Amino acid sequence: MDSAADMTPNECFHDLLRDIEPSPTTKTDAANAHRTMRAFLRTHASFGSRHVDTYLSGSYKRDTAIRPRRHDGITTRPDVDIIVVTNHSLGDSPSLVVAELYDAVADGYSRIEKQTRSVGVETAEVDMDVVPIIEPFGPDRGLYIPDRALVAWLPTNPPGHTTWTTARNAAAGGRFKPLVKLLKWWRRQNPTTGRHPKGFIIECIAAECMDYEETHYGLLFVRTLERIVSRYLIETLSGFVPTIPDPAVAGNSVTRNVSYEEFRSFRDQAEKDAKTARRALTETDPGEMARLWREIFGPRFPATPSKIAGDLLGAPVSTAAGGLVFPDRPVQPNKPAGFA
Repeated sequence: MDSAADMTPNECFHDLLRDIEPSPTTKTDAANAHRTMRAFLRTHASFGSRHVDTYLSGSYKRDTAIRPRRHDGITTRPDVDIIVVTNHSLGDSPSLVVAELYDAVADGYSRIEKQTRSVGVETAEVDMDVVPIIEPFGPDRGLYIPDRALVAWLPTNPPGHTTWTTARNAAAGGRFKPLVKLLKWWRRQNPTTGRHPKGFIIECIAAECMDYEETHYGLLFVRTLERIVSRYLIETLSGFVPTIPDPAVAGNSVTRNVSYEEFRSFRDQAEKDAKTARRALTETDPGEMARLWREIFGPRFPATPSKIAGDLLGAPVSTAAGGLVFPDRPVQPNKPAGFA
């Protein structure tokens, strides 16, 4: 019975969520990086005439990021997404638009590369994905992103994704974002075929599959996995990738670039770990309970809940120093120091 979830104290998940939260240093690095890049592009001698607006996007903006990976004792750099609204048009070549942004960024940063839809930037502290978009029909009337491979402009809506995530979190009593973080951490600890689904796709899956009334994170997590297994059963058995609607772009599917092998492997892992999680929920021996949860979440799952009072879940990103807030005035890049 679900009441057996009391065997796994909810505080264990509170502790895990605190532990997998990006550190204050990581958040400060991310904030400084996006502020500096945005100010650099806004004031660039030539690109400044193309610049309309810039803003933070991605998991750091939506507050669904988890702490960076560690490889051989070294912490990897966080990934920061920056949207650059330009005054290009649908008639402009996607390749040339990305190239123009690349040339501007190259004036201040050396480790950069052209990507299919953006410019990748590597610094000592963070990696940035700088994405050009356009508003061909005016503000609030549709955004488009260039795709060099498809030679096309595709509809997109990063601000809509942020608004949607905030709304889902409110509908779930502040538990949607923590659930997403648990799912991302679970994915990291249990790799499946390929890279997808990840990132925003995980958020969309969580929104479709979570129990919006459940307050115990163990039950919330296992019910989400079980719903993933059942909701996408027919498609995966039939050899198809489920169509998961983009909540901010009508007619778009967030899974369109996910292969069948990737999604089937993801669903199979969810099925396997849902069974393990159910066992963990009903386990009466604390040591065995912790062992089972660590099969799912790795060694950061606590053996016993901490005695630390308070709960950071659902707390907004700080607007104090280090918080991911937009600058009141331009911050000039310090070239080359800090940007390699």
